[in-house]
Amino acid sequence: MSGPHAGFYVHYHGMGHKHRTEAILKHLSIPATVVTSRMDSLNWNGPTLSNVVGIECDNEELNQEGLKRAADVPCLHFAPLWSDNISNRVAKYTAWLADAKPDVMVVDVSAEISQLTRLSSIPQIVMRQHGDRSDPGHLHTYAAAHSLLAPFPQSMEDEITPDWVREKTVYLHGFCRSKSGHSEIPSPSLTGQPTIVFMFGRGGTGEVHERLRATAESLPAYRILVIGKERDESHHRDPANLHYLGWVNNAPDYTASADVVVTAAGHNSVMELGYARAKFIAIAQPRPFNEQIRKVNVLHREQLAIGLEQWPDDANWPELIHRARRLDPSKWDDVFKEDGAKQAADHIHRVALWSSEKRQRSARISL
Repeated sequence: MSGPHAGFYVHYHGMGHKHRTEAILKHLSIPATVVTSRMDSLNWNGPTLSNVVGIECDNEELNQEGLKRAADVPCLHFAPLWSDNISNRVAKYTAWLADAKPDVMVVDVSAEISQLTRLSSIPQIVMRQHGDRSDPGHLHTYAAAHSLLAPFPQSMEDEITPDWVREKTVYLHGFCRSKSGHSEIPSPSLTGQPTIVFMFGRGGTGEVHERLRATAESLPAYRILVIGKERDESHHRDPANLHYLGWVNNAPDYTASADVVVTAAGHNSVMELGYARAKFIAIAQPRPFNEQIRKVNVLHREQLAIGLEQWPDDANWPELIHRARRLDPSKWDDVFKEDGAKQAADHIHRVALWSSEKRQRSARISL
């Protein structure tokens, strides 16, 4: 491929990595290729996106005995033995690198892909995430990168991040899928009863339903709307103020018009609510590397949200809601001062141009 060319490795867990990549691609002016697993057959959007390459997934068709050796290598997060799927994945990815010769790879996210990329002699930009990333796998990944992209501004940096990682980081202003934070439905508080929206992903457990029933009982003055989960039909005594809406396609309408939103502390949910200038409570869910625990601490420190490391006791809900309603949503203005997706695209473009020039103009020597 002539001219600068950027590649994107997009992790297959959830849709957040795909949405983030597409937001950046929207602003990218050089040809781009996406490499991914499981999601290569989906529709991908980007004005300069030329190809989507599918490679085998590294957690399918694993050898049961080999899986016991997955953590043998400290600088890798996942290296099981005797998996043909992983052998084929590595071979296909490195063969594509050798053939396409991208000027830069954007890795979002994988320690193994990052180090394969550097071993294949291709510069890379690694996407950072919140969490305690002090393990050897992450530190080697960051060291192998030309630069790091943080999908959050420097004000949302974690105090545990080493100085050398901060120095390699390009901090971005916020970006998300939403284009408007304004709801088309009337504010519930204007209808006479304040509303709290609990926002969950798909699925649910009996434990969550029990918690929601107890929460609704502790907040009788509020209408409780639950999106993302269906009612537990085995239980017929839900409080009158508790309403399950199931999976909805217009979640921003509900969250933007709520008095308070309660959500897990996933990056996309947090940024969507921040963009909408919602007053919200973020509750950490168990994630590798304490990702959401570290994030709620940052949110709480910056007074962007009420951040909780775990589900609160029932008796604490009234005070938590009171505190959430006193939050100042204008604190998100600095987070979204500029378009972080465009900032990311501009950086990727600059690194691709630098890499292309060095590749073409540097002399060849043998040692």
